[in-house]
Amino acid sequence: MSQPTYDYDVLVIGAGPAGSSAATRTAAAGLKTIVFEKEAFPRFRIGESLLPHGNALLRETGAWPKVEAAGFIPKYGASFHLADGSADKEVIFSTGLVPGLESTFQVDRAKFDAILADHARTTGAQVHTGITVRSVVAENDGHRVTLVSPEGGDTSVTARWVIDAGGRDLFFPSELKRDLEPARAPKRLAIYSHFKNVVRAPGMAAGHTVIVRLAEGWFWVIPIDAERTSVGLVTTSEAMRRSRLQPAAFFNDAVASSAKLRELMEGSEPVIDFHVTADYSYFRRELAEDRFVLTGDAGGFFDPIFSSGVYMACYSAKLAADMIVRAHAENRALTPAECRRYTKAVKSHAGVFQKLINAFYDNDSFSVFMCKQPPMGLAPAITSIVAGHSKLTWPLWWRFQIFLLVCKFQHRFHLVPDLRSGGNPA
Repeated sequence: MSQPTYDYDVLVIGAGPAGSSAATRTAAAGLKTIVFEKEAFPRFRIGESLLPHGNALLRETGAWPKVEAAGFIPKYGASFHLADGSADKEVIFSTGLVPGLESTFQVDRAKFDAILADHARTTGAQVHTGITVRSVVAENDGHRVTLVSPEGGDTSVTARWVIDAGGRDLFFPSELKRDLEPARAPKRLAIYSHFKNVVRAPGMAAGHTVIVRLAEGWFWVIPIDAERTSVGLVTTSEAMRRSRLQPAAFFNDAVASSAKLRELMEGSEPVIDFHVTADYSYFRRELAEDRFVLTGDAGGFFDPIFSSGVYMACYSAKLAADMIVRAHAENRALTPAECRRYTKAVKSHAGVFQKLINAFYDNDSFSVFMCKQPPMGLAPAITSIVAGHSKLTWPLWWRFQIFLLVCKFQHRFHLVPDLRSGGNPA
């Protein structure tokens, strides 16, 4: 019996960092690859802060020189502040335990995502924007994918492999994406916009991500070019509901209530409308099956506090592409063991960030994080994890375990000075 033929070896849904990175890798390996992105480029996206450990992933795909040449703002660290300005901590990546993680960039995502998509084209992938995937149906040893163009006409193509890098939303029926892990945190939302005239620190710190912690949430302040700064508020859905305010009013009230934010935002003004993203924390139970793989936000996302989104997108894209290339060369689907290993690997990396996120939201643990000279010289290890090194080698692993243990003991023994930000943050 003759083998069925397919239009493409790999079809990728979504042209964000996960989709473009996966397509670049599969196309470079010789697989006929096509990408469909529902939005026209350039398009607005939040998540403008990269992590130094992700630089290597972009180097592997060949995109890094283009990112370096794009004129993005260098990022050498981050600064954390209490809302009233009474405490602060600067994290400088070059002081971390792991060498080679000295800097990265703050990026305009519209420009950055377009660079990655164009780079995927140079490796042989076809990238089409403004095309929505409406269904993915298993067929023989591949899939039939139904597409909708902006004009409304339906077409279909076939592919042996489908990589879903299309984000959290369900634009087509998918059992993998419907099956979620139980919620691990209170429901939160983010209110954000781009501003001009936001105050920046002098020198190298001008490119820092600035985090301001409130009683029920926190703000990010991220410079994305010479004029614009991304500013966002993360709070609980319950706090928003209690206030009975519209998002912009709630955002402005939060700024007015914080001495540090008033200092940063005095004289600033938004240059785009406010956006709201709610219930953003989730993870699918399984991330792969047979010939279908979830990458990036399609698989899951925890929280934006440590800017892990783009890194996890590129990391999961690497794992997915490598796994597919191996299986394709052997003319077979993924085995259940491969699917389990992929899911475990992605969740293991995300889980390190999750533990750090939990520490940030807990008052006692946050006091440990903010301590400028934490016990046992733990700061360099935590700095490397904040820089994205979530693969815990032994020197990182044992120090991180001690950090988590100190956080646990802090609840009872106050091993470091106790910081309070006016209440228990969500």
